[in-house]
Amino acid sequence: MTDSTHDDEYDDTMVTVLELIYGDGFIAPGGPDEVRNLVGDSDLVGKQVLDIGCGVGGIDVMLVREHDCSIIGFDVEAPLIDRARKRVSAAELDDRIDLRLVEPGHLPLDDASVDVVFSKDVWIHIPDKQALLADVHRVLRPGGLLLAADWCRGPDPYSHEMERFFELEGLTYHMATLASYGEGLRDNGFTDIALFDVSDRFRVLSQNQYDQITGPMKDQMQAMVGEKETARITENWRQLLIVIDNRELRPGHMRARKPD
Repeated sequence: MTDSTHDDEYDDTMVTVLELIYGDGFIAPGGPDEVRNLVGDSDLVGKQVLDIGCGVGGIDVMLVREHDCSIIGFDVEAPLIDRARKRVSAAELDDRIDLRLVEPGHLPLDDASVDVVFSKDVWIHIPDKQALLADVHRVLRPGGLLLAADWCRGPDPYSHEMERFFELEGLTYHMATLASYGEGLRDNGFTDIALFDVSDRFRVLSQNQYDQITGPMKDQMQAMVGEKETARITENWRQLLIVIDNRELRPGHMRARKPD
């Protein structure tokens, strides 16, 4: 949310496929289990949480139900916000979850206005990481917590395999290394920084998903999006496994605090 322009990229077909693979209401890898891994034993009870990139709302509903928190959810894509609002209303959580369509750019919140900033596999779409981290620090209250996951890159230039993966993904990516996130967090005043390379777990997860896509899920996916799109998705996941094995795609989790 630190760029001035944006075109919607998560169309109905993509959302349909991602929810089929990751679970209803989830469009980021790992579904609810990976959200729980990210949150860990963090205390969110009674906290005001900002979700940067709330997507279709499944994570926010889950966080409120499991952690008794309140959430402000931001996204830059109107179709995703529309889906998320319907999900929140169906869950009867409109009084706990405030979903907002925002423009790319600085976070439209007052200084020191939230207790927790949460974000799951969204920052890959944001080019200016330093501006983002500075803005996250600004909106957090003293002692506030950052919980973020992102698709990170390895240190080497992109290979042909990685470029092919980007082509198949069809999304705009601005990847950073996990180490550079750590440096950015320190530069912007965060403390208690913890970085976790979750590539090995992600590799197992992605293989399981590929086995589902090429096996029991194949007929259902073809019925939903057609044979051509199913073939593209299958090749996309095959290429995903290649770039994970090459250590070019290295997903990471981050936790940090704004000092009191």
